[in-house]
Amino acid sequence: MLASFFNKSKPINYIAVGLYMFALLSIAHYKKGFVAEIDSILVFLASVLLYIVPMLLLHFIIQKNDLTNKGTHTIFLYAFLTGMLPNSLTSLPILLANAFLLLALQNLMYLRNEKYIKPKILNASICIGIASLAYFWSIGCIFLVFLAISYFESKDYRNWIIPIIGVGVVYVFANCYTLLFYDSFFSFVAHIDPVSFSFQNYLIKEQLFSVGILSICIFFFLSLFLIKFSRKAANLRPILRLIIAYLVLTLGVAIISPEKDTSELFFIATPLAIIGTTYLEMNYSQFVKEINIWVFLFIPFLMLLF
Repeated sequence: MLASFFNKSKPINYIAVGLYMFALLSIAHYKKGFVAEIDSILVFLASVLLYIVPMLLLHFIIQKNDLTNKGTHTIFLYAFLTGMLPNSLTSLPILLANAFLLLALQNLMYLRNEKYIKPKILNASICIGIASLAYFWSIGCIFLVFLAISYFESKDYRNWIIPIIGVGVVYVFANCYTLLFYDSFFSFVAHIDPVSFSFQNYLIKEQLFSVGILSICIFFFLSLFLIKFSRKAANLRPILRLIIAYLVLTLGVAIISPEKDTSELFFIATPLAIIGTTYLEMNYSQFVKEINIWVFLFIPFLMLLF
């Protein structure tokens, strides 16, 4: 039943996934200690917006670039993977950074059309720069821009300079903001987060479960994706390499992040959901597929409620 439901791409599918995500977000905020005060309500509403709208953007990206079949498996997997990380659902900086990284990915995907190359590179770089203001180590995704340039438009040397200009533009506007409201210059050095390779927090029971499930998904989904990679259309392979690179970079961000409370793993959800869709779209037993989807549906609730 659910397997056939997510094979379709109708408004009811988006509503269902959106309600599922809203329920996960609400439980996460409640468990953190939600208080019915104006500040908490505004934070919650902003979280809803920054959590659900990127899901719609993700669906638009994959459909526009023919990365998957015309279903809603990807956004369902995105909801499942992010639902495994309740600490990220209550973190506005993480949700904001993720939204801008998705906007950057959208611009990079359009580079293969070979139109308006420079504006798209600039837009992607600015989006990543803004994301780094919310969560500093997301700046690592700027390497994705250079990789996209190498795939689609490497001959023009000016394209290699644009990402630096884009990040510089963000720095200038950050200075304008701090000068206007705080009468001081934006301190880039003070904004840099430290690097930490301590994974002690992952040994906590709740976080260990999330990390364990995500590790299994990464290994299983990526293995199948790489096996199927050679069967993909040649014109899609550069974009699919970008998705793999995106996953590797976001894993790198998680590894060096200073406070490992699993919220730093949130950025992995976007590329992993795209990669994992390959598994749900494979031809195998409908009964097994149905069980898989029900398991994906309930695991976040089990973790949040117990």
